[in-house]
Amino acid sequence: MFLKISSDIHLDHLSFADAPALYEAVELSRANLSQYMAWEKSVLDSAGARAYIESRLNSGLDGAQWLSIQFHNQFSGVFGVKYIDPDKGVCELGYWLADNARGNRVVGQILAVIIPYLATELGVRTIEFQCLENNFASIKIVERAGARLLRKVPNTLDIPNKEQAIGIYSLHV
Repeated sequence: MFLKISSDIHLDHLSFADAPALYEAVELSRANLSQYMAWEKSVLDSAGARAYIESRLNSGLDGAQWLSIQFHNQFSGVFGVKYIDPDKGVCELGYWLADNARGNRVVGQILAVIIPYLATELGVRTIEFQCLENNFASIKIVERAGARLLRKVPNTLDIPNKEQAIGIYSLHV
């Protein structure tokens, strides 16, 4: 265990050993994930899950950290610090949850621990999130954490309802 969030939630470093569990989580949650996550189409087996993990772990972006979300000791999604710009003190966070963890305020609990850590330990002053404008659950999560809509940009993701804009949300810590 890398970081205990609560008695039910902990984060581990994402690794290639997670590929089978990641594939299973995607398979069981595909209907929900396909609405917002374009990468879902590429995770069709353990090899696709491994490629997903490899692309995250080898993004090459400064400060990137990718973590598996464990809920009730079951792989339940991925949480990422997509990058940290140390000069500007800005980072972007992203996440997805499997159906087995939805509705349990898992990401909200993670953010309550991660945000202070990023601010105090890594000098982050601004956290950004990207949410599709119809992803009301994610918008609610980031707004509950204190983020506010900064701007909207055109969506280029290969998902249903492509006309949705992507909202860029910002949280000053």
